[in-house]
Amino acid sequence: MELFKTHDDVTINYRTSGEGNAILLLHTAFDNFTVFNELEKRLQKDYQVVLMDLRGHGYSDRLTSIRFEDYIPDIKALLDKLYIDECAIIGHELGGSVAVAFAAEYPETVTSLNLVNPTILEDDLPSERLYRHYAFKIRNWDEDKREKFLDKHLYYSKKEGKKFAKQISDTNSLNTESENKAVRNSFINTNMRHYLAKITTPTLVIAGQHGERTTIVEAKEVADYLPNAQFEVFEKSGLYPFAEEKDQFLKIALKFIQAHESELVN
Repeated sequence: MELFKTHDDVTINYRTSGEGNAILLLHTAFDNFTVFNELEKRLQKDYQVVLMDLRGHGYSDRLTSIRFEDYIPDIKALLDKLYIDECAIIGHELGGSVAVAFAAEYPETVTSLNLVNPTILEDDLPSERLYRHYAFKIRNWDEDKREKFLDKHLYYSKKEGKKFAKQISDTNSLNTESENKAVRNSFINTNMRHYLAKITTPTLVIAGQHGERTTIVEAKEVADYLPNAQFEVFEKSGLYPFAEEKDQFLKIALKFIQAHESELVN
């Protein structure tokens, strides 16, 4: 476990591995950087991979108040600590929102954006929208039964999805109700249209065909906000295309990242 303190004295947990040009991986709300364990192993062969638990997540400090804007200086502080002047960013779901906000504020730092199942909706969290969709059926079930039901709607292959989920560290059970509320509130009314309007960074948007938390329609709406964004649909994926179709994801993502590295060199 590697830790550093932010400008406002919040402890952030991070990990870095590999050598070369940097790729920063940003997880979604209520996840932590262990969702990228397998992706990290593949990327670190040719890149320096940087992972961080966003404040309020994983083994970073848990807080009772978080603003969406707080995530931006945390990322800059980590990159500065690691002497990284430029990096590509892969942001998953609401981690994509953080990636967009960071690229809007520090365009000279981000060589390319890869947004995986992003959304422009900001009235509630994707997990809450999924629950509401099936609430008529599951609202009176016990919590464990509800979670198992909803998990079945996250992946293309339920068997492979269940196997992947077991590899993710469960840190949410450590949160208090007020800490969970702080995380939730940080992703409500994020002003994403404001940030998207400022983006000049080359962007690749990837959507899982079977995503129910964030849909293809939502991801396409994000891509439509960005001039010349590349849009790809993964037909055998749901919530985690980088885990469900690893080879295809690496092929497309790395091709995009490398193309824009080349542009910078030239």
